[in-house]
Amino acid sequence: MAHHVHEDDLTELALGHRSARDGPAVEHLRRCAECRAEFEALGAVVAAARAVTAADLPLPPPQGMWEAITAEICG
Repeated sequence: MAHHVHEDDLTELALGHRSARDGPAVEHLRRCAECRAEFEALGAVVAAARAVTAADLPLPPPQGMWEAITAEICG
């Protein structure tokens, strides 16, 4: 059975954190479709996360919303 690249190592590679000792993992990715697919999926998540801007973040609730909820619940 082939030894696959550990998920922590795949994550580090997807984040672009490479070191001289990554050679075997990178070579394995060239040969193993399963690990390569996982690496590509992680890469897509990293790219999406890095593309987030302030405009993508949720807005704060309207002023008085929590007070209105409390009043509704507590009567």
